[in-house]
Amino acid sequence: MALKILIVDDSSLTRKKIRRIIEMAELDVDQFLEAGNGYEALKILNVFNVDLVLADLNMPKMSGAEMINRMKSSEATKSIPVVVVSTESRTGRIKELLSKGVNDYLHKPFTAEEFKELIEGLWDKDSVEANDCLGEALTQTLETMAFLTVIPIEEEMAIPEKTILAEINFTGPQEGTIQILTGVGFARILAENIANLSNVTDESAFDALKELANVTCGSFLPMVVSSTADLFEITVPVIKSRNNSISWDEFTADPDSSILNIEGHALAIKLIIEDN
Repeated sequence: MALKILIVDDSSLTRKKIRRIIEMAELDVDQFLEAGNGYEALKILNVFNVDLVLADLNMPKMSGAEMINRMKSSEATKSIPVVVVSTESRTGRIKELLSKGVNDYLHKPFTAEEFKELIEGLWDKDSVEANDCLGEALTQTLETMAFLTVIPIEEEMAIPEKTILAEINFTGPQEGTIQILTGVGFARILAENIANLSNVTDESAFDALKELANVTCGSFLPMVVSSTADLFEITVPVIKSRNNSISWDEFTADPDSSILNIEGHALAIKLIIEDN
């Protein structure tokens, strides 16, 4: 994914130095933006969709700390990752900033290797958080749409012998796919609960699983957008496979998949993010 990085520092020389170090790290950067203080940075954030903010703390007009507070209190900017780049060495001060939503801290001066390691770790952490959000969206959808509850995975649950795979794609600031794999039996229960059906056909079960994918995707995307200006297009959900053409063991062996226990029935979900 090509990054748009905003460098916030009152020294133009320091901004150029930071940019040069980032270029030496050989990361995929689409655009560099610069601001001389927090006030200028907030104006830029109102115009551009920024992937990362690198912020000094001690600046005129508006400090880095005040800028961060304003970013984290705004729906439009609170999800944008912020890394403090400063000579600040007080442990208490750094912990305070991290508690307010700062993602990480780099002490000046830093090397290209240090920056690359930090960024790679930051995106890995974001991926974990996105998967957590997807699980939360699915749990909420099951409770509100089908009156079903997710219970601890350690409790007994039935692993499906005949599986169905539903898939939905989204495009926008990020492109990706959500896949849901479960058993035919659970899909029938899902249809019963959603539509109060007494006689569930296979097609009704498939439709229920597609609707679960659709509503889950719609609930998930607002949890992970970096700006209220972010817009996604969602495709029509489809059944990609049925009757065990994709095995449970094969699907759940992927480290990107997560397993949920829904009142004794196993369901697995996977988030696939495409590299832009």
